[in-house]
Amino acid sequence: MGRFQLNKETILKFESKLCTKIKKRLYKEKLGSGKWLACWAGHTKFEVKNGVNSFIVDLAEYKCSCRKWEITSIPCCHAISCIFFNREDAEKYVNDCYKVNAYKACYEPMIEPINGQNMWQSTGLPSVQPPIKRRPPGRPKKSRVKEPDEPTRHTKLRRVGVPKKCKACGRLGHNKRSCKGEVRGNSSLPGAAKKPKRKRTNTKNVNT
Repeated sequence: MGRFQLNKETILKFESKLCTKIKKRLYKEKLGSGKWLACWAGHTKFEVKNGVNSFIVDLAEYKCSCRKWEITSIPCCHAISCIFFNREDAEKYVNDCYKVNAYKACYEPMIEPINGQNMWQSTGLPSVQPPIKRRPPGRPKKSRVKEPDEPTRHTKLRRVGVPKKCKACGRLGHNKRSCKGEVRGNSSLPGAAKKPKRKRTNTKNVNT
């Protein structure tokens, strides 16, 4: 209620016809209209030119071929050049929803005040509790469910075209985990690392 009342008091101080942000946006379009030349075709239609670029503007239909006027309901720089050609005010062609009168109409109704919780009548029913939180079955997902037409981003590098090489036997096509060779190595396999043999000490010579 406090914010509603604050906005209501603020809008009463406005003297212009347009809201502040819309007025600034319209001013930027006015600055850009100086680059375009309006050529009157007939009735309310114009052809706006700037070098090889050209657009069609219809002031009666509030349309421009760039479609910016139709999307934002604010005259674009092409339309403003035509409005200035007719020596008219650009604020006249702005949609009524952006004007201060529409803003005042939104805050004209009053929010009815209510009593505090201490003045509420007791119903005798149990108080409303939040729903029981249940954990869904299965492991929770880390990533959200994407749309069918949403592109996927590959963050991990894929080893496409790189052959696997086993560290145990040295052969290509599998890794150490799926290796079917001997556990302690096989000297007959190519690339297998050979372990040096330990020299045995003669215990008899040492004791004697």
